Amino acid sequence: MFKYPVFACLMVFFSLNSFAQEDSATKAQQIIGIEQTLMNALPGDTVPWNKYLAPNWYITTEDGTGYFREAFLHTFSAFPTGFSGNIQVTKPVLVFHDNTVVIHYVADEHESVLGQQLHTTYGMVDTWYKNDSSWVMLSALTFEIPQLPLAIRVKASVLRQYTGSYRMSADRLAVVSLQRDTLFIQKGKNPPEALLAETENVFFRMSDTRGRKLFVRDGSGDMLMRERRNGQDLVWKRIKGRQ
Repeated sequence: MFKYPVFACLMVFFSLNSFAQEDSATKAQQIIGIEQTLMNALPGDTVPWNKYLAPNWYITTEDGTGYFREAFLHTFSAFPTGFSGNIQVTKPVLVFHDNTVVIHYVADEHESVLGQQLHTTYGMVDTWYKNDSSWVMLSALTFEIPQLPLAIRVKASVLRQYTGSYRMSADRLAVVSLQRDTLFIQKGKNPPEALLAETENVFFRMSDTRGRKLFVRDGSGDMLMRERRNGQDLVWKRIKGRQ
């Protein structure tokens, strides 16, 4: 005897759920569209940004600098002569809570600088609030997504200078070897990884977009391998007699 009331309740539930999904999809389209409008306005048009930024809006930019609304808008300026570019909103992911939406997306930037082409991607996280009349952005976070450079060719005679066993502590050992024209590094029982040259003494691994290996000599002429990340170094010293 409860068959039809339960069925009716389920119909109401699914109708509400469907309505919520449609509402979220509409909000998502609105936010993505506004984000693209803002990207299209860079670097010199403050009009749409003025329209959507909250009075106390705050951003942390890719180099870690923080700006409130007015200070940020004062950084706007038109492209210099010979510069042009565009940014596309890609890979958006939105999280909804009542009238608040957080959007994560990749800002895919292509820039032409005096005939040379640059391609950079940024991770973006923006928080939006829906008031009675429109969407308002409350805060923003952006960071540059690291990318690996193109490797250069370095003479084997130069690379051979860096081969050997390096020690950071009594139980931390790394072996740098040369196979054909490529350096490889092996730490402990881990498999060897190729070290690709960014310069003659700076190398990177395909598995690490942020880290670099620098080979330099200390004041005594001993070879060091500096593992550098974000300006910080871990220093390995080559063991004499184990080159």
